[in-house]
Amino acid sequence: MVKKEIGRPGNKSSRKASGRNSAKGRRKKKKEKKEKEESEPQPVSPLVYNSQVALEELLVKHQRSPVDEGIGSVRAELAEYQARRTKGQQITVRMGLSRKICRFVLPMDMKELENLTALEYLRRYCFVCSRRQNYYNKSFDKFDRDRDGILSLKEMERALKDVYTDDIASEKVQELAELVRAVSETQFDRQLFGAMCALSERLFYTSFVTEDTEDAGNGARHRVEEADFCSLTSRFRGCDIQGNVKSLLSML
Repeated sequence: MVKKEIGRPGNKSSRKASGRNSAKGRRKKKKEKKEKEESEPQPVSPLVYNSQVALEELLVKHQRSPVDEGIGSVRAELAEYQARRTKGQQITVRMGLSRKICRFVLPMDMKELENLTALEYLRRYCFVCSRRQNYYNKSFDKFDRDRDGILSLKEMERALKDVYTDDIASEKVQELAELVRAVSETQFDRQLFGAMCALSERLFYTSFVTEDTEDAGNGARHRVEEADFCSLTSRFRGCDIQGNVKSLLSML
């Protein structure tokens, strides 16, 4: 009788080596496939701005190679184009005037207004909403060149015109300064400058807003303020308030 030989199974080390070789082969094939895909040119949409594509188009236009010394002119043209593109996106928009961006208040005891100047009244009793104050601060910082937090009278007038994007006559700004009796020695911090800007919106509202652009919501004062200033003349009785302060309050 012929005995059949039974093959012995391979040992563990040979099986592990075979598994490693097959795994290594799969990783190699995957890597080669990825490199092939990356080497193939990818489609580029003409609607997507690509600086490299733009550079290549300009190189073709000027018939120069990237290593040519004349590449500087191509880059300069690219920079000029980008500058024109950025400049065209800058749009200056003047703020819309409103009587509701601030509130002027009166104290319960009107005698607290005695011996106050118009500027002191604005500093204490004019309250500007934070969003509008931030808008005013941009012009304040623009003309506070020494960064001391103070504007002179001339700087205040220029900053106030900047708030209106120069769409206000210098005479009106000077009239406003004369109304509150601001002099060359007057110093305007952020709070007082914001109060001056708010006062200008209140007094010049009718000069800038026409019938077709007026918004009833922006033209009306706060109801609380209307109640405070009701019967103003009678509230002046028995109080020694300066004449220019009375005039200012009557105009509000």
